[in-house]
Amino acid sequence: MIIFVSIIVTLLAVAGAAMLFLSGYNDDVAKTEGDLVNLALTLNEKADEALQAVDSYERDLIAQIPPESLKPDEFDKFCDSQQAAAALTAASQALAYVLSFEMINAKGRVVGSSYPLPKGDLVFAKDKTYFQVLSSDSSLTLFLSEPIRNKATGKTAITLARSIRNAEGSFLGLISAHIDLEHFDTMFKDHTTSPSMAVSLYRQDGILLARTPTSERALGKPIATPKSPLRRMIAHNSQTLIRDISQIDKKERLFAIHPLAHFPAGVAVSETVSQIMSGHRVESYFVRFLGVIMDITIGIVGILGVRQVKTSVLRAASEGYLARHDLTTKLPNRLLFIEALRRASATFAKSRTDFALLFIDIDQFKDLNANFGHMAGDQIIQTIARRLRGRLNKTDFIARVGGDEFAIIQRPVKSRQQIVDLAAAIQNAMKIPCAIDDAQIDVTVSIGIAVASAHGRSSTDLIKAADLALYAAKSDSDSRYRFFDSEIKDKRAVRRALESDLKKALEKKELELYYQPILDLRSGQLWGFEALLRWKHPVKGMIPPLEFISLAEESGLIGPIGDWILEDACTTAMSWTKPLRVSINLSPVQFKRRDVFTSVKQALSVSGLPAERVALEITESVQLTEEATTTLKKLKSLGASISLDDFGTGYASMSYLRSFPFDKIKIDQSFVRGMDAPDNRAIIKATIALANDLNMTTTAEGVETVEQLRALRQAGASQAQGYLIAKPMSREATASFIENAKLDFDVRPEGPPQLRLVQ
Repeated sequence: MIIFVSIIVTLLAVAGAAMLFLSGYNDDVAKTEGDLVNLALTLNEKADEALQAVDSYERDLIAQIPPESLKPDEFDKFCDSQQAAAALTAASQALAYVLSFEMINAKGRVVGSSYPLPKGDLVFAKDKTYFQVLSSDSSLTLFLSEPIRNKATGKTAITLARSIRNAEGSFLGLISAHIDLEHFDTMFKDHTTSPSMAVSLYRQDGILLARTPTSERALGKPIATPKSPLRRMIAHNSQTLIRDISQIDKKERLFAIHPLAHFPAGVAVSETVSQIMSGHRVESYFVRFLGVIMDITIGIVGILGVRQVKTSVLRAASEGYLARHDLTTKLPNRLLFIEALRRASATFAKSRTDFALLFIDIDQFKDLNANFGHMAGDQIIQTIARRLRGRLNKTDFIARVGGDEFAIIQRPVKSRQQIVDLAAAIQNAMKIPCAIDDAQIDVTVSIGIAVASAHGRSSTDLIKAADLALYAAKSDSDSRYRFFDSEIKDKRAVRRALESDLKKALEKKELELYYQPILDLRSGQLWGFEALLRWKHPVKGMIPPLEFISLAEESGLIGPIGDWILEDACTTAMSWTKPLRVSINLSPVQFKRRDVFTSVKQALSVSGLPAERVALEITESVQLTEEATTTLKKLKSLGASISLDDFGTGYASMSYLRSFPFDKIKIDQSFVRGMDAPDNRAIIKATIALANDLNMTTTAEGVETVEQLRALRQAGASQAQGYLIAKPMSREATASFIENAKLDFDVRPEGPPQLRLVQ
């Protein structure tokens, strides 16, 4: 009997602890995260609007200065005029939260104000930070000062100041607006939901400008110590969530920070961790009480000689928990998910209570692990888990069912819109970068959705439907979530079979390089060839590169395939009767999983080809990390040239050109084929001009008509490549082309260009 009681008490204690563990802290953190982020966004917009209104009036006041007054000796006269006084007063009256607008000359004297100046006294602002900064730094036009207490009014204000310079760049003075901090205090108080919540307006350098609850001693001082996580995240100037000890009240807080869109400042909204936990103190005390009772009971049982009971019962309970939960996220695992899904399906069969199954997968998680490490990967998983839980209702169920996969059972479901709203809420939650140490990591997810009433009679059917929808969502770059429909086919089976065939293709010599000529537009001579990979499948015939290159990259096969391409292309080029160049594409994955420098050096050594005859092409998808940049520099030191392919199709082209001294820019064929459109023609001209300024050559891809070739030549393009010149050809055809065919290109400026093949 005593043993039985001890077991019951032990199980109650473990159940109580599990209840606290599962439904307590993590749920509240997730909910608080969402609340803080939303509030930070709201207050960020309101603070930004308030400052924009002030800045708009300052710009307007500056615009009212007549051109003839923009001289050092005339500026003071205008500021002291009735016209200026009326304008300043009107601006101050329009914005009730601005204590005064002031015009200050180059010597720091206040020469105009909406607030009555003392008669006979000269008022100076040259000791103020905003004057010292704007008068000494010509690159700055706007400055937001630390809080200053006005002795006359007793009010504390921050100053938004804008410099005034003439056409020659001479500093004439500035206009300043003193903004009452009570405005921000009232704004923040109206939105706080608990006494322990704090809202701060900070400057980009970490200086505290305003805070609710008010802390006079902290104003104008750093919001956090320089090495603290909060301070580092503020320095990154991007929205994020961070947990840190507050410098002001010394309490551990969860912070949501959000920089202002138009000013060097931001809003931080925080809640104490103790407040987040406050709703679970009763459960905690109850579990502790049960623990004491358990120890007493087990002690009694131990006296009776049953000492192994405590150990065996606790082991059984813990093993049961571990078997059904994921340790990283504390979420149910796949086993518990399957049980929950079966129960939901059984309930649907009886009561027709509909539910939805959502499969969620983190995009490019393998790359995140490779770039930032597995510890960072675990932190990302934990962050995503908290955000997902924060978007669910109490009746919903969530589990981690794979390394980077989660499953949600949304129940009950009354409409499709309800499911769409949840998917949209999840996607919105991912817009905030994950803060991992000093890094801000952007993470996106894809979602596949199946609905019980429409997509599955059993839990197995639902899993398959949601899985297929997830795969479709990941394959569609325009959609981050997809509902299952009958048109979605299981392309993965085909893809897996293709991957299996690709593994054998290299050893079976099914892969082949084709070569497309590149014409030098200045000389009319053949510059060289670009090596292009082809796969002649024994059953399916020629498979387009777009269908298998990505597969090779995802599977890791691009490593050995890339090495083979380098060696075969260099060997082929060495066999040509003319010293033409060969251009070879490098995959981003080769930089991550291969020693590219060693691979290129090995290919040159095996073939005997001089490095000067090799041009290596990369796209913007190759991240120019320090390691990648070092590799490219080493390749250039060998004598190889480096080209930037598909220029203009990505978002980082300009920054790419600043990051590395490329030898050539390849203009994407989409611009060339659309040359009839004025914007495409303008982009091509601008690209060519940019390349010329940077001492780079240009190759225009996709040239198919004489008109295109003429326009490119007139625009100053260095080289052309496309079907007009020749289609890609086999190794044997390339040798024959070099030996027997002659490109005759008339490069004379008058008349249309003439391009023909002469046999």
